[in-house]
Amino acid sequence: MEDTSMLEASQGLFEELSFTIYPNGLSEDRLRQTEHAIAGARGTLIPFTAPKGRIDKLEEINYIVSETADFPDYYRALDLMIHVVKPAWVDASLKAMKTKNPRTYSPDPALFMNDVVICCGNIPSGDKEAIEGGVLAMGGQITPTLSKQVTHLIALDQNDARCQLAISKRLPLVMVLPHWFDDCLRVGRRISERPYTLPDPEILADAEPGAIPPARTSQQIRDATTPDPHNDPVAPPPHLEAPRAIKAFDGKRVKLGEDLNLNSKLRGIIAGIIKAGGGSVTTKTDEADMYICNYRDGADYIKTSQARKDVGNLGWLYYLITHGVWTNPMQRMMHYPRPRDGIPGFDKYKVSISSYTGEARVYLENLVKASGAEFTKTFKQDNTHLIAAHKNSEKCEAAAEWGVNIVNHLWLEDSYAKSREMPLTESRYTYFPARTNLGEVLGQTEIDRDATEKMYFPKFPKPAKASKAPTQPNGVPASSLATRAIEPPAAEKAKRTKSAGNLQTPLPPRHTDGKENQTPGSRGAKDRALSKLHDAAPDIAQFEKEMKRRGGVIHGGRRRTADHVDDSSKTAKGGRDSVASKRSIDEVDEDEETEDEVTEIPAKNKRVKKDKLTPIKFRMLISKDARWADNAEKESKDKARLRELGLFITDDFKKVDIVCAPQPVRTKKFIAALACAPMLVSTSYLDYALKNNKLPPTEKHLLEARDFEEANNFHFSEALVRAKQNKHRLLKDWTIFCTEKVAGGFETYRDIIEANGGKCTLWKGRTTTVTASKRKRNPADQDVSQNQIEDEGDVLYLISDADKKEFTNWSKFRDLAAKHDMVPRIVKTEWLLSVAMAQYVHWNPEWELSEEAVTADAKK
Repeated sequence: MEDTSMLEASQGLFEELSFTIYPNGLSEDRLRQTEHAIAGARGTLIPFTAPKGRIDKLEEINYIVSETADFPDYYRALDLMIHVVKPAWVDASLKAMKTKNPRTYSPDPALFMNDVVICCGNIPSGDKEAIEGGVLAMGGQITPTLSKQVTHLIALDQNDARCQLAISKRLPLVMVLPHWFDDCLRVGRRISERPYTLPDPEILADAEPGAIPPARTSQQIRDATTPDPHNDPVAPPPHLEAPRAIKAFDGKRVKLGEDLNLNSKLRGIIAGIIKAGGGSVTTKTDEADMYICNYRDGADYIKTSQARKDVGNLGWLYYLITHGVWTNPMQRMMHYPRPRDGIPGFDKYKVSISSYTGEARVYLENLVKASGAEFTKTFKQDNTHLIAAHKNSEKCEAAAEWGVNIVNHLWLEDSYAKSREMPLTESRYTYFPARTNLGEVLGQTEIDRDATEKMYFPKFPKPAKASKAPTQPNGVPASSLATRAIEPPAAEKAKRTKSAGNLQTPLPPRHTDGKENQTPGSRGAKDRALSKLHDAAPDIAQFEKEMKRRGGVIHGGRRRTADHVDDSSKTAKGGRDSVASKRSIDEVDEDEETEDEVTEIPAKNKRVKKDKLTPIKFRMLISKDARWADNAEKESKDKARLRELGLFITDDFKKVDIVCAPQPVRTKKFIAALACAPMLVSTSYLDYALKNNKLPPTEKHLLEARDFEEANNFHFSEALVRAKQNKHRLLKDWTIFCTEKVAGGFETYRDIIEANGGKCTLWKGRTTTVTASKRKRNPADQDVSQNQIEDEGDVLYLISDADKKEFTNWSKFRDLAAKHDMVPRIVKTEWLLSVAMAQYVHWNPEWELSEEAVTADAKK
């Protein structure tokens, strides 16, 4: 009875609503099923007319049902406020007996979460609200309960009750950390879940970044890598698409532009294929339904574009011939005509790429050239930009040394799509998610329709003054091709900090306009009103960045420090002139395509004084040396001189040969760098090198450490021998917990632990969201555990402060240890600092914290 009543209640659901079903991508069975469902709910079906691929009586339609946004009337439908929904919307509406929100079923590719249904596990309520709101805003769906419809379960640990339920029920979903959603939001694309998947997410696995997996060729760039096809077109074989699908040329008249420079033979081949597909070739612009050309200029291009006809290049035409089905030329970068002079400002750039192979490499090379920049197969010091799929490559390391901008491909795609250079101050262009190959999301950016119209074919161009607007050879006033204010990009997403060892969930997104659901790429008066503000955004962002440079151990923020741990000495990063070096790299990508080597800068560049520069001999980390304080220019020059001598100054404490300091210090950088077994020298080493223009023997400038060693009860000489044995694995297989407000900051101890191969987890007293396990003890394994003799294996450590406010955290930590059959040990920060400096695990009862001791001290 219940099923019958539900059916009866839904029978009139679509009454007074009209629908058209777009057939591409739908099987015949699915098409008929959707038609019957709409008719059964008393909806009106307006047939779709296939010959020209247009929808009759578009103004009378309420809903267009389509699996894709790639059909001719899509943008016109949006302008008319007509909903475009996937067939699943029909099913969901009938099941719920009410029309569902069409946004969450939109095929718009900008709504990159539109196939995602999430359910949140036991995560903080504020984080849960932020994630659910973000998923809804990006076209996804949320549900409070587990079901077969859930695609992603967001949790901090597989011990979460809902994770266990999903496992027991064998639900076909993915269990991921909240960090996955965080990174999707930061990049503006749906990235691979693999590095974030429970129970053992790769982003939390090791201190070292590890190998980045190769990316599969993105479907968005298949047959769309070049605007100039190299082979003649071949008529396609019969296709198996739905019988009512739009045919590429059926009833269409195609005009081939003069700037294609086709010979008569090739024109004849193309005309024959178009005719065989039911179309024809015309020489009259007014008659044409499609216009094919190379460049975004000329009277024919402007006229057909203003008339909203299909305008594409030869690559697009060949794509239609190959696949036989219509597609929007603006959907793929290399299917739309190029700007003849490139993107304004790109002509001064020299761009190379790293870690892209095969079709992806060809696509990016052609996109760089189409933008007007110079593409270089060889990466040199005079390159201005390196486009990388991830930062785990030697080219990225060289770019960091030389001060070359390292960006992901989104910067290039967005600049090309919007016909103007996008600011590098926008974080999404310089962000690289851990263990992720961004080649997976290559080609998902579409040409910006409004920006292209404003730049190249405005309906009402401003009148040009004769003296300032010379006429181009094609008869188009230069002013009509000038750069104009263009719509701002999609609203900036919430900026949240993610750390590999931190299980802190994302913060709530903040929208400046107060709206929760903000459509990416939306158009209208609001966007145009914001254009002036957007133009100033790079300057504002740069100003804020400069204001935040001083202070703190990470992220430029100021953090509370204690006398025994500080890291206030931050060296300012030099510009591209700050480093001069020679690199020689033969970087081979995963498909065995060899990238050209990274070489020295050409001799014609005046900044380089030598034809061949000295390779790096030593990487030096400097701590607590104030020689360059408030003098960035001197720092830049001195570092350049030292680099020419083979000494590279770095802040990367995970890869260091020499540590230089005025005396032994207890800073994060100094202590973490000891895991590298570096040579320890005093600042006199730098004094000598800069004065004599050569590197002195390190043994003549050793760091004086006698008093420090006596005070801390160890010897650096012995510690460095042990560090060499440990190979960054002193704390391998250890999970050490740390409270949030510990003196010196959680990040300080996390970095020290990770530098020694361990894992550091933020402790907030939530026993259900974290796990712990005993360490395997094998004294015979001299490669790993030789300096862990005093490790009992079953002791669980929590680094904290002697503060009564932490008592609750301690109690819950003991519960966690008991849950995993381990011995809880709550320790002062001194324990970790002593272990890391001496490079062996040892114990002193004075380091242990207890409520009794803290209470007793408070009474004194």
